[in-house]
Amino acid sequence: MVRKVSKGFFAPFRGLIFLKRNRVLWKYVLIPLAVNVMVFLGLGILFFFLFPELVGLILPEGDAWYWTILRAILWIIGTFLVMVLFLVSFTAVGTAIASPFNEALSEQVERMVGGWRSEDGLGLWDQARRSARSAIESIKHVAVYLGGSLLIGLTGLIPATGTLISMILGTLWTFLFLAMEFGDYYLARHWLAFRTRWRMVLAERWSSLGFGAGCAALFMIPFLNLLLMPGAVVGGTLLWMELKP
Repeated sequence: MVRKVSKGFFAPFRGLIFLKRNRVLWKYVLIPLAVNVMVFLGLGILFFFLFPELVGLILPEGDAWYWTILRAILWIIGTFLVMVLFLVSFTAVGTAIASPFNEALSEQVERMVGGWRSEDGLGLWDQARRSARSAIESIKHVAVYLGGSLLIGLTGLIPATGTLISMILGTLWTFLFLAMEFGDYYLARHWLAFRTRWRMVLAERWSSLGFGAGCAALFMIPFLNLLLMPGAVVGGTLLWMELKP
């Protein structure tokens, strides 16, 4: 058990080392990173220009000192809420944007390590369909995670020990979700059924929990997590190629 957990935990870090040694893969990292930076930079600029107009609509015109204080308070609250929104949505939106690139990255890693060959000559429509499927899969994972989190949250209502139980189960569930999210780029190419892939993750529960914990460790730093995310994708691919070649 310990060996499996340890192997899973260090898989994302192995992925980062693999990326460092194979610069041909960097394009799958830098392109989605640049897109995400532009998207969130644009949203930040939009907030900067539109928020004063919103403040003007909320508060009536006036030069009294208390209007100045209220405007300052609204600016502080608005900036705080936007920062929280950015932190919460950055990983979710960033993952959706990067999903097609992550799938291509995982496929390239499998080719380099295992010699697997996909169908060549895919047309534009086929490529678009694969990208859409990848994004939909990410949404399905999030939906399953939210549903499970809701059920686990209900355990917090148990008297005395409910909070502790909810915290432990929530942490383990998050680790399993991350293991599925970043291992699924490999699994989805070989096992199409969504339920089948979840059963495989649960069957390799110790490796999956370790891998999810390693991913969580990489993603603890906001904004930097998008740069480290490809390491989890590569690590998940390498791990599952060993578990289910």
